Amino acid sequence: MKYSPVIVVAAFNRAKSLKRLLSSLSKAKKIKNVKLIISIDNNEPYNNDIREIANQYEWPFGEKEVIFQAKRLGLRKHILQCGDLTKEYGSVIILEDDLYVSPYFYDYAIQALSFYDEDEKISGISLYGQPIEDIHDKPFAPLYDDSDVFFLQFPSSWGQAWTEKHWQFFREWLEVNPDISSLPIHKHILSWPESSWKKYFIAYMQATNKFFVFPRFSITTNFNDPGTHNVRLIDFNRQTQLQISECKYRFKNLFDSYCHYDSHFELFPETIKRFSNYLKTYEFEVDLYGTKDLSQFNKPYVITSRPVKSYLSGYARALKPHDMNVILELEGKELFLCRKEDVLPIKNKPLKELSDYKYFYSSIIIGKKAFLYEHLSKYKLFSFLNNY
Repeated sequence: MKYSPVIVVAAFNRAKSLKRLLSSLSKAKKIKNVKLIISIDNNEPYNNDIREIANQYEWPFGEKEVIFQAKRLGLRKHILQCGDLTKEYGSVIILEDDLYVSPYFYDYAIQALSFYDEDEKISGISLYGQPIEDIHDKPFAPLYDDSDVFFLQFPSSWGQAWTEKHWQFFREWLEVNPDISSLPIHKHILSWPESSWKKYFIAYMQATNKFFVFPRFSITTNFNDPGTHNVRLIDFNRQTQLQISECKYRFKNLFDSYCHYDSHFELFPETIKRFSNYLKTYEFEVDLYGTKDLSQFNKPYVITSRPVKSYLSGYARALKPHDMNVILELEGKELFLCRKEDVLPIKNKPLKELSDYKYFYSSIIIGKKAFLYEHLSKYKLFSFLNNY
């Protein structure tokens, strides 16, 4: 099926952000006769300037509609209402106001929506490439294969496309499951504020074993401007390179792909077993970031970066992404295949964080003092400033 999604911009009180996003939309290629909806959550009279910006903006590719909500909805209800527009229009692209889009964002979205139209395991299309995992903000990179996409059991909130079918399945599930506190979701995600729609979508995807399709080369980027959820200083951690030229995307079916990641941004064991005859004989969880809740493991073995009292196989943590060390069986003593009961609690958390920081962020270290001064002190300074 060929889709022509309406573009929905969700705005609230960030005038500079909204102007920036709208300027990028004006530069779009391969788009015509497409409706733009700018939906503004109510904060009257404090965001009347947002309404003025939206009303004055000239959309060059079709009809424009500005919706100023009658009452304050909050982020979760606002995004849910934007998603509900799929019932009227058949499909939507939702963009929060602190994004910037590639000129080819619309072309990518319609190609991806059409390709995955019949796949019941797909719950949405991301336009964002996801360079970091979204739980503890560590770098994330999918395995390379012969396609332009990977699959993640985690939704995108920085540019996403949904069909009516995608959205209807989620809304029906949410109606039956309004309380997700007892579901086996990462405690950090559960701690997100009630204004987060995303944690409900994560719960839905885990419960129904569905996936989002993510592009390897990002079609949107995120400025992470201060707002409802981010009250810190502006940072650039979530900036990604944007696709700036036209191309024919190489899509791959979920079943044929190696690149399946769970809600912790960990490879599914089945992918690792495709490459390792040795590991095919074990039933294991994958915990390379070392952030999963051990009490939720339902398999006897685990591959982890946490300390262990004994192990069956040890792997280095040198190749990147870290999955490659296990797939290519690079021997070492940083990642371990062990029984889940042999995983030890992390008693020296700063040492574990230092080890993680060394692997993820530092390529050359000249002595511990140099590392601490040159890298860790700067990292802590920026963390302090961002939380001041």
